Amino acid sequence: MPIAQMKTNFRFSAPAAKTAFLDEAATELADILKKPLPAIMVMLDDCSMYMNKSEDTVFFAEFRYILPQEYADNKAAFLKELADRMLSLIQKHTQVDPYRIYMQFTEMTREGAWKYTG
Repeated sequence: MPIAQMKTNFRFSAPAAKTAFLDEAATELADILKKPLPAIMVMLDDCSMYMNKSEDTVFFAEFRYILPQEYADNKAAFLKELADRMLSLIQKHTQVDPYRIYMQFTEMTREGAWKYTG
């Protein structure tokens, strides 16, 4: 199962704004990863975060994925697309400084990943 686990100290203006962010993140990941939307898990934790002696908005995201077949010979291109699209999405919803966004990418093997059966 592809998973996006995100943490931030950003406070969304309303529950609907947070839901809109999560919906768009799941949809973007489904498109990038070539997976059905029900197979995507997106988590967002609100937490205290402190960086460079500042509590300004900061965002951390970890993405666990299975490399789509069409990128089997070009993982670098896949990672660039995933990073660029998720950076754009995070900035769109939070206006966080891009130098305060950290992303981690973990590739899972098909054998070790949860299998979508729907």
